[in-house]
Amino acid sequence: MATMESESQQPLQGDLRGRILAIERAVDDGSYRPGPWHALVHDIRNAMFFERAGLADDVSRVSRKLHLRKKRRHVPMKVGLLLEIAATSLGALVMMIGVGARSNVLAVIGALVWMVTLEPLLKVMAGSLLGVHYDYLYLLAIEPRLKMRYGTYLTRPRLFRVIFHLAGTIGSPLAAYVAYLILSHWLPVAAAFCLGAFWVLVAINVVNFVAALAGVHRVGPMPLSLSSAGSAALEIREGLGL
Repeated sequence: MATMESESQQPLQGDLRGRILAIERAVDDGSYRPGPWHALVHDIRNAMFFERAGLADDVSRVSRKLHLRKKRRHVPMKVGLLLEIAATSLGALVMMIGVGARSNVLAVIGALVWMVTLEPLLKVMAGSLLGVHYDYLYLLAIEPRLKMRYGTYLTRPRLFRVIFHLAGTIGSPLAAYVAYLILSHWLPVAAAFCLGAFWVLVAINVVNFVAALAGVHRVGPMPLSLSSAGSAALEIREGLGL
């Protein structure tokens, strides 16, 4: 019985792999147009676990090629992680210098660096625990972003994918709130800014989550799939068959 099931599942995996390779050829020769990848990912996401696992390397490779069709400034993940840690440390140093100099401006700059860098660091840690790995770090405008090895993401159970994205909503608000706690004793103006930033960041996450859960795909010019809260809601929505 198990052998018959395995044989019946092989054609589906072969079909999916054939579609992946067709997209890869189109990307390589410059003829790819949007559409097929989105449909393919939808089908892979709803395939059985072992089917997704068997396609992980192919998915990661082609996802990387698609992502790098646009010229992006990027560095290998190990270098990117070191840069994130260095930037976070620099933010702490600038904030402490601001406290020593009684400078609200320096303290706020240090806190803003934390808000930018702590989110990807926490998501990397969550990904490591959940089996989601990363390929490289790149800049989206001025914001550092992490490019997943997308195949490792798709192999995870949906619950893990939801938790992974929700972990990505914690870093920036947490950085703002910790900065508020640190600065409230010495620089009330900078602390008030950080507390305000905390609530703004929380509100943005809530709006993105609720909007995506309701079926909205964009808030302004930004696709909600680019936000962690929006991606978590989209996973939940798909899991519910909405």
